Amino acid sequence: MHPGDERGRQVVVMLGLECALILAGVVLSVCLGAKSIEVEDMVRGLFSPVKTGTAQLIIWDSRLPRALCALLVGGFLACAGAVLQGLTGNPLASPSIMGVNQGAVLAMAIYMAGRDVPALPGRVVFAFAGASISAALVFLLSTKRAGLDITRLLLAGTALGMLFSSLAAMIALLTNNSKNLAFWMAGGLGGASWGMVRVLLITSATLVTALFLSPRITILSLGDDAAVGLGERPNQVRFAGLVCVVLLSGAAAAVGGNIGFVCLIVPQIVRLGVGGDYRRVIPLSIITGATLMLYSDILARTLTSPFEIPLGSITSLLGVPVLIRMVKKEARI
Repeated sequence: MHPGDERGRQVVVMLGLECALILAGVVLSVCLGAKSIEVEDMVRGLFSPVKTGTAQLIIWDSRLPRALCALLVGGFLACAGAVLQGLTGNPLASPSIMGVNQGAVLAMAIYMAGRDVPALPGRVVFAFAGASISAALVFLLSTKRAGLDITRLLLAGTALGMLFSSLAAMIALLTNNSKNLAFWMAGGLGGASWGMVRVLLITSATLVTALFLSPRITILSLGDDAAVGLGERPNQVRFAGLVCVVLLSGAAAAVGGNIGFVCLIVPQIVRLGVGGDYRRVIPLSIITGATLMLYSDILARTLTSPFEIPLGSITSLLGVPVLIRMVKKEARI
């Protein structure tokens, strides 16, 4: 059997399995919660032309937009992680290492100062602005005459990330807004709405860009010399990829807060199954991240119902054991 055929079969199996998991997860997300909804009531609520019953209002105003937000946020984060790991050649690279998430946190701390309930449009604008400014600074600090230096990129991202986190904490303390910022940083989709879904759907065009970049990222992962020999322009690919990372992680942060580990572990899990070809890694990371986030959100709001666990805590609990196992595996090699 040809290795390519085997990989292709694995991709098809993974896609089929995860599509089934997503369909089941959406049903569970709509039915489970502080008020349980029967499957028959869910079907009637989804297809009834009049939205007047309690179950219908819960489905359309809360649970369905929340499920869609979970799918899109998870896909965005996993895609951002896969792109960044491909661009840097570092399996531990993530938007937080580049300082992107911390830039969004600092911007949100500034925006939240003096506001009890931050409005969605402002959150989106400030999260995008913070992520973009942070990424631009990191990019400038890590660029040399010869091009982008990956080591400097990671060092600059780590240093600026620590600075931005410290500034965010200081601003939150000085403005007596630590509780709001801590709640946002913990991550969650409790305030999900159709407005948030629209923001994410608009940004989802970036996923298409990432898919178009995937063959070029695969070439880039072979090394700059090999990429240039194959007619590729490494810096051009990196710039386009970093723009995708900023847009995806900024939108995810604006809607779901600072949710960790999804962008780090999902691409690694996918690579274990389908290898290092980013034409497969990126699309499968998107659907795997969406699946993971959907079920994490279900756990976050049902384990201690009617109270919610921060979504970032659930993803961390799921992600840390995977990361530890992968580190131990690398140590044995």
